[in-house]
Amino acid sequence: MFGAFGLLGLGLIYFYLRYAAGNRFPWSDRLGTWVFWFYNIGLVLWIVLNFFPIGWAQLMDVYEHGFAHARSLEFYNTTLLWQWLRLPGDVVFALGALFMAYDFIIKLKPFFPKLAQIKRIEPQSANEA
Repeated sequence: MFGAFGLLGLGLIYFYLRYAAGNRFPWSDRLGTWVFWFYNIGLVLWIVLNFFPIGWAQLMDVYEHGFAHARSLEFYNTTLLWQWLRLPGDVVFALGALFMAYDFIIKLKPFFPKLAQIKRIEPQSANEA
């Protein structure tokens, strides 16, 4: 679930949660705003550090050696630096995903009051048993 429709779907989930909560539950857009910026900065880093440089090199390779070579492992072995430069965008995007998951859990908690009241059972020591 990624791409234009995946991100649109995530936005619709935020939209739904806001109106499902209504005035009954507290709502904050702060973490959702951070998630938005993490996702978009991660996408920009992917484009600038990975997709455009490798795509340009691949286009030049198509003109020189043909389409089959540009899709081969031999070509991708020449772009290892650009493949590793995708990592910063991956990290930023993953942080956005983690913050979003945390935000969804926090925002869904009031909809499941019985689950929110369940207390964690602490293990007893051997002396107490």
